[in-house]
Amino acid sequence: MDKQEEIRSEAAEAVQHYAGRGLSRRSIVQRIGLGVLAAPVVGSVLAACASDEDPKAVSKEMAGKSGAGLKMLGTNGGLAATWYAQGKLAMEMWAGAFGVKVDWVDGELNSQVQRDRLDDAAAQGKYDLAGIIANETGTIVQPVKKLIESGTVVTQMVNQIAPKEGDLDILTFVEQSSYNMGFQVASALFEEAGGKGNVIETQGPAAFTGAQERHRGFNDALKAYPGMKLLATDFGNWDVNRAQSLWESYLNKYPDIAVGYFHNDDMALAGLQAIKAAGRDGDVLIGGADAMPPAVEAVLDGRMFATARHSSPRVHMYPVVIGVAVKMGAVKKVPDKIIVEGPVVSKENAESVLFLQDDSILLA
Repeated sequence: MDKQEEIRSEAAEAVQHYAGRGLSRRSIVQRIGLGVLAAPVVGSVLAACASDEDPKAVSKEMAGKSGAGLKMLGTNGGLAATWYAQGKLAMEMWAGAFGVKVDWVDGELNSQVQRDRLDDAAAQGKYDLAGIIANETGTIVQPVKKLIESGTVVTQMVNQIAPKEGDLDILTFVEQSSYNMGFQVASALFEEAGGKGNVIETQGPAAFTGAQERHRGFNDALKAYPGMKLLATDFGNWDVNRAQSLWESYLNKYPDIAVGYFHNDDMALAGLQAIKAAGRDGDVLIGGADAMPPAVEAVLDGRMFATARHSSPRVHMYPVVIGVAVKMGAVKKVPDKIIVEGPVVSKENAESVLFLQDDSILLA
């Protein structure tokens, strides 16, 4: 028996001991720790335990069943974007550790496609949990409302689903400060440029609250550097082809561009391709957001100056971990907002950021 199996076996025995004394799920988790939920065997035992209102003993036969038996719906903007693809992988990996089955809806970076597929999912299946990033605020309110009415515990991530907070009975909102991403990376770029020069901003979708906040942070940083002149700000919509096309036009129009700030790194790398094709390598300081591996490598080799780690694994992991804890009765109250943190990535911390988002770990 390896160490991991030994730990799971000991945890399962402890859970059965307390369950046999008639303790509730919440009481057992409080005594042993939330970490036991990650062992599928233990999760199945806890799933069979009674609620706080009706404590009962659990049959030892449940220890042989794997998984909590919960069903989860996951969706984000679209798997064509590397950040979204990494998030799906993280959600599925952590759900697997808890014995949760995930059905996935690919938003394809298209609000109508995401809406149509969520309509189908809400009509066809009963889900215990859902982790959702809306392509655009307001476009998927009705299918999400239907999911909630059917008993699904819904966590929204990164982008607000409904135009007004409180319009939907959401469990919590998992997000990282996009304002800080925009402000910190833009400030680093402007400082490196010596506070003088021309700058271009390439934004995400107009109706995406995270993109709106990055833009607000960028603008506040720009105000602090009056020597920086904004030449253009356009919506790239997370689309690498659109971002590259925009930058091809900028490079033809503007002979001097000191800084390019992009709302995500996929667009930043597309902009770099346009810069290289124009023969202007090294002329433009580039910054982005997400710090996916290709962008971190670009920071290490000097092609990009900075990016901010937007932790897709943590954003997509939390709806699983928190949702299971709620379903198991381990927690009674969840804050309205769960804050994820991530650093500005430079050469000093790049290796750590790369390691912690390895596919076998997916922790940061």
